[in-house]
Amino acid sequence: MDIMNVSEAVEEAIVKSRKLKEGIIRGHWRDIVGKLSKKSEPLWIKEGILYVLVEDSIYLHHMSMNKNKYLKKVQEILKKEYVKDIRFKVSKVQSCNYMEFMDEKINEEKKEHFISELKDLTLEEKIEVLKKRAKEREDALKLKGYKKCDICGMMFFGEGFTCKPCSLKNIADKILEDKDDNK
Repeated sequence: MDIMNVSEAVEEAIVKSRKLKEGIIRGHWRDIVGKLSKKSEPLWIKEGILYVLVEDSIYLHHMSMNKNKYLKKVQEILKKEYVKDIRFKVSKVQSCNYMEFMDEKINEEKKEHFISELKDLTLEEKIEVLKKRAKEREDALKLKGYKKCDICGMMFFGEGFTCKPCSLKNIADKILEDKDDNK
């Protein structure tokens, strides 16, 4: 077995995992679209196309006009052209607003303290600290009424057992299956 550094392992995981790419895009969504992150929600990537829900046609028009700018940012974040196009659909957005929640919870001073706290730890210790922090975040979100999606594990706010991206993907998959069965 070859020894590989962490950045190479992460890059390889990104290449192999569509869910990881989708998670990275969701995590950076506010950086990609700015204030429109509250009015839009990335759903999934299929065949190089990122599907995005947009709250109404006014925002859809604005986002369509800036699609190339968003596409460039997505490609910079993923470091490759995994996403070649973005398609928008008007629908109610039930975005988790997780990053907004975290910004309220952790101010800049606490972030700096946390980073300096990790500095002298081994990789295994850092992973354990990050696991603990992730569990604390999940518990805090649950107290605010969020749930964990049964399919992808993402925290979401809303009805049912799955987040909106997973439930819409299930619907789309069923439609495609029905089309294939009818052929």
